[in-house]
Amino acid sequence: MDESSDESGGFHVDQRVHIAGDPRRIGVVRYVGVVKGHEGTWVGVDWDGDDDGKHDGSVAGVRYFDARTPRSGSLVRPRSLCGGVSVCEAVERRYRGNYTKEEEDEMYVLSTRNNRVSIEFVGKNKVQEKLSRFEDLIGASLAYLGISSAGPLLQINATIPTSKPEGAGFDW
Repeated sequence: MDESSDESGGFHVDQRVHIAGDPRRIGVVRYVGVVKGHEGTWVGVDWDGDDDGKHDGSVAGVRYFDARTPRSGSLVRPRSLCGGVSVCEAVERRYRGNYTKEEEDEMYVLSTRNNRVSIEFVGKNKVQEKLSRFEDLIGASLAYLGISSAGPLLQINATIPTSKPEGAGFDW
């Protein structure tokens, strides 16, 4: 179906996406177009989690796409999805980004009684400066940052160090 990028949110088949605001719920776009009986453009997503969806890609007897499992497919509005970021964008956000006051206020750990205990950054500037020197990183964790692609060819090699000490690792 030939939808304008405004209506489709710029999403296209085979694109990796996640729910806006929840980068843990990740899937692949399998359909972009109209849904019988509903106005506007919809995006059919086959979620990575076998039970993260509502159906198998068919709704009310009409097949829009083939989901991997009977409950891994969903049809959602484009505004409910995020196209994600590249590996290098995720590294930049995690290790060179600054936290807002609101984000810092929301940082906590759970006590043994399951109560929220606020945490305070001590030596934050020193730590941020050290982590922002990618050539010195011996490991990285990019979980839950909404990575959807490797990014432009050669950008990873230019951004992330190629040699690392034995046992170091990058978790993405």
